[in-house]
Amino acid sequence: MSGITGWLDRVRDLRDADATTARLTADLVARGRHGTGSWHSPRAMLAQCVDAAWHGSAEPARVRQSDETVAVAVCDGYLHNAGELWSAAGSGETSVPSVAEVVLHAYLRWGPAAVQRLEGNFAFAVWDARSGELVLGRDRFGIKPLSYSPVEHGVVFSSDVAALAAHPLVAPEVDADGLCALVTQLRRPGHGVLRGLREVPPGHTVHLTSEGETARRYWTLEARPHELDLGQTIERVRGLLGEAVDGELRGTEPAVLLSGGLDSSALTGLAASTSGLAPRTFTVAFGDTAAAVPDRPYALDVVRFWNCRHDEITVRPEELSDPVTLAAVLAAKDHPSPFGDKNITPYLFSRQVAGQVPVALSGEAADTVFGSLGFRADDGHEFATFPWIERSRGWGMEHGIGTGLFDPELLRGVDVGGYCDRLFREASAEVPGLREDSPLDRLGRQADYLTMTRLLEQAVHHSERLAAMAGLQLRFPFLDHRLVGFLYNVPARMKSFDGHGKSILRTIAKDLVPESVLTRPKVPYPITYADSYKSALVRRLRTLLDDSTAPVRPLIDAPGVEKIVADPALLDRGGWYGRANVEMVLQVDAWLRRLRVRISI
Repeated sequence: MSGITGWLDRVRDLRDADATTARLTADLVARGRHGTGSWHSPRAMLAQCVDAAWHGSAEPARVRQSDETVAVAVCDGYLHNAGELWSAAGSGETSVPSVAEVVLHAYLRWGPAAVQRLEGNFAFAVWDARSGELVLGRDRFGIKPLSYSPVEHGVVFSSDVAALAAHPLVAPEVDADGLCALVTQLRRPGHGVLRGLREVPPGHTVHLTSEGETARRYWTLEARPHELDLGQTIERVRGLLGEAVDGELRGTEPAVLLSGGLDSSALTGLAASTSGLAPRTFTVAFGDTAAAVPDRPYALDVVRFWNCRHDEITVRPEELSDPVTLAAVLAAKDHPSPFGDKNITPYLFSRQVAGQVPVALSGEAADTVFGSLGFRADDGHEFATFPWIERSRGWGMEHGIGTGLFDPELLRGVDVGGYCDRLFREASAEVPGLREDSPLDRLGRQADYLTMTRLLEQAVHHSERLAAMAGLQLRFPFLDHRLVGFLYNVPARMKSFDGHGKSILRTIAKDLVPESVLTRPKVPYPITYADSYKSALVRRLRTLLDDSTAPVRPLIDAPGVEKIVADPALLDRGGWYGRANVEMVLQVDAWLRRLRVRISI
């Protein structure tokens, strides 16, 4: 994975700001450690750090005419169609250079509309010296991070929020809405947690000129009539999936993170059949500390089915509480979360995978794309809030997973409930639909859209950032925008035509996976049950209670925290969910310290 950063200032001479620009670049180490390049002018600075999968120079791309710089670009990510774009842009050269070079020449050939031609996962910045315009762009699902902060006389941007927070012109501050965003993990598209911080929305470009900023959407989900029967639909999805996997594998050897579940197993089969090669597969192992339904037998069935070159990577319980690892995981995520070892394990897993391959495929997002909605297709359900918050309320967590140890009076004071309701209404109003949609299809579209546009932060983005910190570039074939756009319009009953979730994927997978995988029960990502990990959590919580200067102290339910310290068995309340409350408090405290955030509510 790579990372980008930059600073535009219309008054200062940035050639005299070496210390600040060096700090911006240094903070990108979380996303790329295989080369760094930067470019400076009096008004603009752009830099990038690149990963092991990067092709070409690490230096920012630059085009000059008559000894004058015309435009400069930096990019994070990869393009499936880099070769085609490079030829079509009329560069006159045959060998394909870095992604940043391709993006820059596409911009100079087609202008800002070039982004519509980019196929892959990316975040980029183009400085157009002719007009003094900075253009920031992000892929269709926002898989690659890109934030920016308007500052005096200009703007600072980065793949890393902590880098922005460390800039001397940025005052990291959390207000009431920011606190609501922190604890619920819900943000309005385009808005960050810190006051004034912005994110380039997925499927958008942001144009920054001396007159202000403008966001332009270039892609979104669209509602269209579905006119194919079931057989034709399955055939079309199989074709789109094959094309997606072929694109993601272009230029790399096939490697898959294999859990033994339907999604990653089908992906392994597609990678094998598309490439004609036995894929490299990697499975995480936990020994006796794993979930009750182990993945290992199913994964090994897939390995034998395709004769995969397989590695089983063991994560030891003692690794999960290492302070250096915890700091790396927080830096990777850039935001606190309640997932604890569900964050730490993928990071440690990815770190070992990265020692063997630079790129791997992940089966994440299949639940959303294939309509595994979490409710029966004929129950007449209506959502009153986001589906995942609705489920958490059924488990006794009013505002979502991990919110149980924050001060209830504080949460009422900042109106977390009202914040969630507002965001739910705004998101629901965006859902594309057709007048002829049945109630069930409207419900299906709503579930798909809300999950796709508001939950990826907790799923795909989570995995991408953890892998990036570990030096592994993850790719997500199920998030191909053509496949997602097609399946968004498949009727809900067709998506579960056999009475089960992901019916279409299960049918496609019949010749791709062994029978054991087709019929296995679905289980969540395994967690550790090691006593040593839970004991370490309680020690950290006790240390926090003893620290009157801990920045999270004003936000927590101190009596509730004291109960857990006095009775660690409460960690197991509701299975993993009691522990999630503790994880979130510890994460928020570490995040507030790391970014030196001021709380203003």
